[in-house]
Amino acid sequence: MPTEYTVAGLLAETLHHIGLNRLYGIIGTSVIDFIDTLYNYRDKIDFVTTRHEQVAASAADAQGRVTGKPGVAVVHAGPGFLNAMISLGIAYRDRAPLLLISGGVRRRLRKTGAWLEVDQESLSRPIAKSYYYLGDPSSTPETLVSAVKDALTPPRGPVVLEVAEDIWRSKINVADSYFKRIKDEISSIYEKGYGQSQVEDFVKDVLNLLETAEKPVILACGELSMDPRFKQSTLLKLASKIGAYIVTSGNGRGACPEDHPRCLGRVGFGGGSLVADRAFENSDLVIVLGNEFDDITTYAYTMLPEGDILVASLDPLVEKRPAYYDYYIVDPIIALEKLVDSLESHSLTPKDKLDELVSEARKQWNTILGEALNRSYDHGPNPALFFKELDRVLPRDRIIAAGQGTHILYTYSYMKIYEPRSFLAATNLGAMSYAFPAAIGAAQATTNKPVIAVVGDGDFMMTVQDLETVVREKIPVKIIVVNDNSYKVLYLRQTIQLGGRIYETLLGNPDFMKLAEAFGIKGIRVENNNMIASTIEEILRSDDPLLVEIPVSPDDLPPLNLEYTLRMSS
Repeated sequence: MPTEYTVAGLLAETLHHIGLNRLYGIIGTSVIDFIDTLYNYRDKIDFVTTRHEQVAASAADAQGRVTGKPGVAVVHAGPGFLNAMISLGIAYRDRAPLLLISGGVRRRLRKTGAWLEVDQESLSRPIAKSYYYLGDPSSTPETLVSAVKDALTPPRGPVVLEVAEDIWRSKINVADSYFKRIKDEISSIYEKGYGQSQVEDFVKDVLNLLETAEKPVILACGELSMDPRFKQSTLLKLASKIGAYIVTSGNGRGACPEDHPRCLGRVGFGGGSLVADRAFENSDLVIVLGNEFDDITTYAYTMLPEGDILVASLDPLVEKRPAYYDYYIVDPIIALEKLVDSLESHSLTPKDKLDELVSEARKQWNTILGEALNRSYDHGPNPALFFKELDRVLPRDRIIAAGQGTHILYTYSYMKIYEPRSFLAATNLGAMSYAFPAAIGAAQATTNKPVIAVVGDGDFMMTVQDLETVVREKIPVKIIVVNDNSYKVLYLRQTIQLGGRIYETLLGNPDFMKLAEAFGIKGIRVENNNMIASTIEEILRSDDPLLVEIPVSPDDLPPLNLEYTLRMSS
């Protein structure tokens, strides 16, 4: 027998039924009836009110990245939707599974320029995987099934669901089989083998090239490692069998444990290690598993490998980039598994021609890292020492959310990532203001792992209001503010490339310790190296939110592959 639901009730019941039991958002008149329905689900669904829609959507994005299930955010029509757009763009570029539920104006007012109305469909299309408008109550079941499936179907991404304000309380009859159906639809997503038609070609071409390649490298991207089906052991098995080193994109961190001898870490602009960059550039075959052979991993295509490049990805963006590679429309998870299976019956001698180069590059990179560790400062601690020590004592299952700016280089240079979906950053859009909201979502999604947000002062001040959310919701996130009182990336470019013409990049900031106190959070300013050990002990010991300030000079430059960075800039 069919059961009667309101549109709001069916949406709430569906989310609960498929395990999406935490929503982030801000109430508004266009969604108030849905929020009212959530009152009846308050013991089943946790609705977290944030202080800005951008924070809500990025917290939901992070929950999706960490759990593998879509994060869910709820925003008001018009202004609320517009406030969430930067987060929608971040999720789209990084292929994070996100369901953004937005209110819409009443149906009779749609497309009349009504109060609160913007063209949410046209705005969504370029930065969302798909957009759905719910204006007919009877279409609710089909629309919900399609929206959730779209968010999860490779290549994953954000989906916008706009619901007209006047249909939330409309009643519909829903077949009893509906909930089983949506569960079955979701479970079947990963059984379909997307991109199967080209997988045999990909495997055959890789195996042929491996016959003569002497310096193979695997580039593991976020499309591979952020997928819950991904297994580190399979990737490491491939690397071992063919004698390849593994480099990762920013989103691919955790594809291999970064202390594994075959794992060279992040490659490319904004955090690539000298070791990964050298191996990548000198390889004669790059097997790209995912969608991020792009201007970031190649320093704007100024660092290109010597030999063949084969890309396995379902992301349509790989077809639009400069034609430096051959691409195959293949699910990288399936490509990896099929490649490893084929090697069982294919005799190959593991290659070692990169070993000497990697060994020499490691020595050079360790020298660069050591030089930064030995610096001394008149005012403030050595940030390299702080992050090196923090890396040493944190458990391996740490989750790091890193903002955009030079401070992120410390998280690449000194903080290792060991597990998939443990490093969160707005890698492909390069947007500031993501890390703190992402840490909020990650800390609520996984209660047994330490979550650290590493932000710059410019980055943090864009979302600082949600310290109140952290306090109200008792979210034990640890926020480390690297405070150089500047927009440092641009300050350094003005210093190095523009002849010292410093203009509008130096900032004033509040007293972060008083700010923390005002929100009811403990704050620690690390004044010198002697305070590093005790501060890190507090980070490990505290079950409460904590704000740590590390004052640094705007002239301090963290370790980076400066030669390649300057090559890109010029």
